[in-house]
Amino acid sequence: MSNRLHVKLASALLALGDIPHEHAKQMTAEQIISLYQFDHYPLRRCDGGPFEPWNLRPLLIKAHRRKSAKEDQPAIAKDKRIASKHQQHLAAMAAKGQVATAGTK
Repeated sequence: MSNRLHVKLASALLALGDIPHEHAKQMTAEQIISLYQFDHYPLRRCDGGPFEPWNLRPLLIKAHRRKSAKEDQPAIAKDKRIASKHQQHLAAMAAKGQVATAGTK
């Protein structure tokens, strides 16, 4: 990335208001950029969320780690539990000869 793009990215990140202006004046563009990570939102990366501008949002590293630990990881674990229970249910129904097919009731 060119130096001009670094400056523009740092400027865009500063517009979020997470870093006080007086602190930002003492930092380089690279230092400002280094304080952020890009979160896949609204579609999580593990769910196939693309690396596209509309699916990325900058978060300070601490906030990103907190969101990953408090929101994403529990949601991923829940999704896995639900998928596992669903597979167990399908296996039980198949064993009883009651496999439902799409469109039947």
